[in-house]
Amino acid sequence: MRLACLLILSVALALGQTPVNNLAMVGVSANPGATPIVAGTGLWARLVKADTGTYAFAVVDALPTSVQPFVVTTQVGTGIAQRLVTINGVVDLVIPTAAGISWTGTNVGWAWSSGGAAVVHWGRFRILPNVRFVKSSVSGAGYQVIAGALFGWGW
Repeated sequence: MRLACLLILSVALALGQTPVNNLAMVGVSANPGATPIVAGTGLWARLVKADTGTYAFAVVDALPTSVQPFVVTTQVGTGIAQRLVTINGVVDLVIPTAAGISWTGTNVGWAWSSGGAAVVHWGRFRILPNVRFVKSSVSGAGYQVIAGALFGWGW
């Protein structure tokens, strides 16, 4: 894992940073509290304050709840992601926080999430390893940890 991170960072350093105002990403995550543990995430972000690195974003999580029958808890939220620091002009460390709705079938409720992420710049492409926790009134599972990676591009 450390070798993979080192490789990603070295490639990103070689390619440099291309500033973007919009970001679209999709990826997979692991949710150790669910069966199966594989989850999916989609994200769209828009830079709202360049000097502070503040982004408004929308996120969709599809978290499997059971295999037999196959049930998915879907969470859709909007929020703010704040850049804390930029490392070598290539990696931004950010804290995303979002709130929205959650549903499984006809059961609808609220959801919120937060965590940490590293946005690795690779030209117009972005790699976003992240660890987030989500809380939903629908799942009843308490706080769930989601660790994963998103891949996307900016314009």
